[in-house]
Amino acid sequence: MKNIFSILKAENLKNNLKTIVSRFPVWIILILLTSGLFFTMVHGNLTNIVEDEIGRIIFSSIITFFLSIWIYISSESCNYSSIKRNILQIIPIIFGILFYFWFDQNIDNFENVIFFILTLVWIISFLFFAPYVKAVTKNNDKQSVFYTYFYNISVVFLTSFILWIVLFILWQIGIAATFELFDISWWNHGELTWDWAIISLAIMTPLFALGKIPNKKSFNENHFNENIFFSFLIKYIAIPFIYVYFIILYAYTVKVLSNFWDWPKGEVSWMVIWFSIFWYITYIFSYIFEEKNKFIKTFRKAFPYVVIPQVFMLAYAIYLRVAQYDITINRYFVIIFWLWLLLISIYFILSSKKRLSVIISSLTLFTIIISIWPWSVYNLPEKRQYNILVSNLEKAGIYKDISHAKLPTIKDWEIVPLKSYSDIDKDLSKQIASGIDYICDFDSCNKIITLFPDQYKKLEEKNRKDFENRKKDDLKVYSDNEAMIKNIESRIYNKPSNWEITDYITSEIKVQTYYSDYEISNINFRLARWNNVFPLDINWYNKILNFSDYYEEWEDTLYTKVDIKNKKIEIFKGEKIIDTINLEPFIKWLTEIYKKDSNVLLTKEQLSYTNKNYKVIFYNLNIDNPDYDWESQNSYYYADGYILIK
Repeated sequence: MKNIFSILKAENLKNNLKTIVSRFPVWIILILLTSGLFFTMVHGNLTNIVEDEIGRIIFSSIITFFLSIWIYISSESCNYSSIKRNILQIIPIIFGILFYFWFDQNIDNFENVIFFILTLVWIISFLFFAPYVKAVTKNNDKQSVFYTYFYNISVVFLTSFILWIVLFILWQIGIAATFELFDISWWNHGELTWDWAIISLAIMTPLFALGKIPNKKSFNENHFNENIFFSFLIKYIAIPFIYVYFIILYAYTVKVLSNFWDWPKGEVSWMVIWFSIFWYITYIFSYIFEEKNKFIKTFRKAFPYVVIPQVFMLAYAIYLRVAQYDITINRYFVIIFWLWLLLISIYFILSSKKRLSVIISSLTLFTIIISIWPWSVYNLPEKRQYNILVSNLEKAGIYKDISHAKLPTIKDWEIVPLKSYSDIDKDLSKQIASGIDYICDFDSCNKIITLFPDQYKKLEEKNRKDFENRKKDDLKVYSDNEAMIKNIESRIYNKPSNWEITDYITSEIKVQTYYSDYEISNINFRLARWNNVFPLDINWYNKILNFSDYYEEWEDTLYTKVDIKNKKIEIFKGEKIIDTINLEPFIKWLTEIYKKDSNVLLTKEQLSYTNKNYKVIFYNLNIDNPDYDWESQNSYYYADGYILIK
């Protein structure tokens, strides 16, 4: 711990900064840029569009930062002059700019997240053997020298992480104690927390790490300085746990083999992959201790052979999942890392040299391969799932190819929605709904919008109309508040979310992911989000009753019993029914509305029913589904609202 916090000493800080500036001038700029952007996001009152733009710049800066490190280390190991090394820094800068444009504006996009993570993984993993690329390709790298560098880089990452966590936690304790003891209310506690998180993570931690990066003097030397804490983790934590994990996985393997028709659980795939990667990383770290510890020596000799049976069980699990649901991103990752695991295990069984650098270099290569179009992990699965979706839509009669139609059309297909949820096989319906939902997660529903243009247009029109109505209603409510009026008028319409698009389109074409007797035998009407029950116009009325699907008997008080199944509301006084409201015309009218638009959110006026003595205002109502044309034993009716009595 003393070594970690030595950076905080003024003299050490000064020396570290000199070293960093002389070796990595680009990094200082990136640290200042990234931390400045983080501060802007915390303290600036930014729109979503501006926040997304800043997020893209931050992600691009992070990629450029790590790429700049290994470009410099690689050039330093080749004994390039300082001028050449600095010129080569143009490469990560250009790559960072290109990454910014490749990175979609919607940073929450699932494809974007995968793209960023994969790029970061292969760049960081490359860093772990950057000085030895030429030696690895020529197969003449020295084990002990590579191990020393790999160990030192790993210690830098670990100690930097510990430094950040400790600094952040200690500061948080100090902030919390100060605010509590001195009753400080004039400072934003949340912003202060974020400020320190940025300072510790984006400034202090990188500066500490950059000062500890091995230099060219150590690239070809074998001066191993053992870190006691790190070695303790390897010898007494990692390797003993590997034996435990080994017992667990092999016990599960025996269970599967004893009943071959009992499919391996989906979790076992990722368990085998993560454990195996963890095992191989531990295999590298344990190299230096092999001759000193028989326990470790046994592990290193047996491990490659132990992995092979798990690889075959993993292959069986992959086959079952892919045969059932084809390739998704998760399964694609599993297939690729299964292949890597198989090849690396075979190498360590057959090779006499068993070079440690092969583990990291091959993992880097595989990660780069699955990041490249057209077989990328975010392109190939999406394309296959899209083709399956179109095929399923054709089976259901929803998608029709009109490319050979006599009359020319703008597009060569048309979507013909089903009339009822019962017009399609349940399994096929689930596959279509799941396919739409899955593909929507990839690219902000762009492909789904293209596939269902008419349905999306209807959703857009509906949402825009709802948005304008909300603004009008809010302007009426706050007509005497100038500040609120300005705020309401400045509101900008946002396009439908992925969830809204998926929900609307699946409802329009009458497919759904989950089927239950209750869900399809009943439909629910509820008040639109922007339309409140209150205020109530009580002109001509002298009493208000609140009702719900439950009721209580009061001896001298009016109360109601709602019977939606029989389309009536009974008004009681004590045990005596004093009147009955017939809801049949109203429910019939609601049913017709549902047939026209199954996603409708009704206004207070639409969910109100008036006769000569009463006005019934619903804000939540469940009735029979007109598309459900067989007897249901589990129908569930309820209603919430108010009755105005003349």
